[in-house]
Amino acid sequence: MKNGVKKIATVGLFSLVTIFSFSQNEAELRNAFKQSYVDEYNLKYAKAIEALTPYASLKRYEIHVRMAWLYYCNAKFSDAAVHYKKAVELSPKSLEARMGYVYTLASQEKWDLVIEQYKAVLGIDPTHAVANFNLASIYFNRADYKSALPYITTYINCYPFNFDGVNLAGWIKYNLGSKDEAVSYFNKALLLDPSSKLYDSIIKR
Repeated sequence: MKNGVKKIATVGLFSLVTIFSFSQNEAELRNAFKQSYVDEYNLKYAKAIEALTPYASLKRYEIHVRMAWLYYCNAKFSDAAVHYKKAVELSPKSLEARMGYVYTLASQEKWDLVIEQYKAVLGIDPTHAVANFNLASIYFNRADYKSALPYITTYINCYPFNFDGVNLAGWIKYNLGSKDEAVSYFNKALLLDPSSKLYDSIIKR
């Protein structure tokens, strides 16, 4: 009986030590985050990153998404991408991490990876405005109008009276040879910006 009591007491003591250690680590991490916010406010991004670096080996989403943002602010895009990728791995449905990852990849002009991540975003949120519009824009700039069409269609279904949307939809339709549909979109664009000269060679006014 005494051995049983002793064993229970030992387990209880171990649990208390573990809880204390965990609480202490969390307190240290909170202080590191606090310091990083102070440094970020003062535009000292390298120092803000330094405050969190001792915790970079931990598999904590919050640490990696925070460090990624700070590296991005400091124009260290490759380092930012590394931490955004880790954040995505830790939380695959996180839109904030995937969109942050996209911006770091775009800053490095890694457009195929940008496309891959935007499509992953749409796998989570099919009507995501930025992902749909930017995918349409990327494919338009590549003269791949057929690939651009479904993304701009989704975008304007959600935002039917938006200049950027109807303007891009019009030019996509125009380049696909659907002139009447293109003019319809251009007329909508002119309701949003009547002084625009973008369509003077197409629409007689």
